[in-house]
Amino acid sequence: MALEIRQMRHVLALAELGSFARAAVVLHLSQSALSRSIQVVEQQVGAALFLRSAAGVVPTDIGRVLAQRARQVVQMAEEIEREVLSNRTLQTGQLCVGTGPYPIETIITPALTRLISTHPLVSVRLHLADWDVLLARLRSRELDFFVAEISTLQREPDLVVEPMSEHALFFVGRRDHPLARRKGVKPGDTFAFPFAAPARIPPRLLAPMLSAKAESADAASLARPFPTIECNVVSAVKRVVEGSDALTALTLSCMATELLDRRLALIGSERWMSVHYGVVSLKDRPMSSAAARLREFIVEAEAAATLEERQLLERCSADGAGAHAAPRSRKTSARVSR
Repeated sequence: MALEIRQMRHVLALAELGSFARAAVVLHLSQSALSRSIQVVEQQVGAALFLRSAAGVVPTDIGRVLAQRARQVVQMAEEIEREVLSNRTLQTGQLCVGTGPYPIETIITPALTRLISTHPLVSVRLHLADWDVLLARLRSRELDFFVAEISTLQREPDLVVEPMSEHALFFVGRRDHPLARRKGVKPGDTFAFPFAAPARIPPRLLAPMLSAKAESADAASLARPFPTIECNVVSAVKRVVEGSDALTALTLSCMATELLDRRLALIGSERWMSVHYGVVSLKDRPMSSAAARLREFIVEAEAAATLEERQLLERCSADGAGAHAAPRSRKTSARVSR
């Protein structure tokens, strides 16, 4: 049995729409032509693929299996078509890329700016989500690749994980926060206040955070949910922190403007506080030329962000903005500059 891509499209459309009339419209065929095509496939398979009734059609067990396989084949065929078109001159193409909250604030935006400047006919659809959501979308082939936290992904056999630099995280609060000028702030001190998480906290960070929270002697803080707020839009989290006693944890490049304007202040950091993101793609799905070019721009933006963080830490330490946080953060900044 050798089915054509065209026939697979017909089976898939009929299975998804449940109606010869609707499927024929989508496929730009007459109903009779679609019916003949399905009959030919059923003859090749040697079994009925659909149960027909006045209400429409539903796939048989064999029909469901064939439709599932057809969907995979059709998706691969479409990817090949896009790749061939993209490889001609890299002037056209369509990308679907995922990103976590930290990268979108620091490296994705400048990379996209370069891409649309150099390849204005390439379109990009960007999905913002946490790493677990992005992983599901990647495996369903909705994404070409994504950039997010990779600490839970490096042993997945079907993935290509390209690590980037590790970036130190800092507890941060509004400029006049009660902890802003206190010396020797401990992790337990920070969790006496509400905590706004700008991303789903990975297990490697959640464990020490919960341990530090348990050290708080304040019964009210022990009873407070953790995190108090979870929102993967970093700009919204920063506004909450600026207007309340809530604290958050950010990389320096995520809050450069707010630190230099003295709207936010560094509270402290610990050796275990860092984000480690990378480029994640599927092993069995080579990147298109457009995707590879965007990845190249992302890597270059990452190098620039690393340099910016080092300079920003030096400046904050020199002018006293969050200087009490600098001794701990210098230990983690060594990881940033690797």
